[in-house]
Amino acid sequence: MAIFRRSNATDASTGGSRPDPAVESLTISEGQAAIRTRLGAHDQGSTSDGLLPDVQVSERERNREKRLVQAACRGEESAIEALYRTHFDTIYRYVFLRVGSPTAAEDVTSQVFLGMLRGLGRYRDEGKPFVAWLYGMARKQVAFYQRTQSRAPGAVDLEAAEQLVAQGAGPHASAEERERRLAVAQALGKLPEGQREVIMLRYILSLSIAETAAVVDRTEGAVKQLQLRALATLKDLLGGEGLA
Repeated sequence: MAIFRRSNATDASTGGSRPDPAVESLTISEGQAAIRTRLGAHDQGSTSDGLLPDVQVSERERNREKRLVQAACRGEESAIEALYRTHFDTIYRYVFLRVGSPTAAEDVTSQVFLGMLRGLGRYRDEGKPFVAWLYGMARKQVAFYQRTQSRAPGAVDLEAAEQLVAQGAGPHASAEERERRLAVAQALGKLPEGQREVIMLRYILSLSIAETAAVVDRTEGAVKQLQLRALATLKDLLGGEGLA
């Protein structure tokens, strides 16, 4: 039985100490928008075609999450629940890309956040986004699941990728935009692993350059180069139309 579910965050409680007022002011309803605003200025140098514009995360937002993580490490329930609500969907989508089954993805993701709950007391801030630590646990849980299912390690479920890309287009996306995103998802399997990982994290999961670099343990410059090569490969695969 999974402990963490998409509709139930209350199981993340620890019976911890009295909440820090500074953290309590960061209400759960503010959620992901408060910590990682997706309406900021774009890094126009990240790509040549605007497909993957980067989003700048302000220092204020970084400090908010840092305080939230510190409070969670002290066992404060509200901070743990806020981290769970903030990062669950991103981790779930990453797992879903790898396992392909919504039920399995929920179970594997629940194990990731159970690992978060158990490991917060040992967590050390190394200057990387908190989500990178969660991705490390997600990779291990996915690898364990794939071994139990006799599946190729690291394989991407292309049907899951297509589903997530279609959902990510949004209700107001044009038919052309939906077709373009679907074409990109269908071409993912033909990319080298390093390029595919970067495109997945940037395009399907909407991580920033900095977050992606932390997740794949590369420099931001290396991520940008992988991204540019991946986009060039995708343009070739799609005949120059899919990314126009």
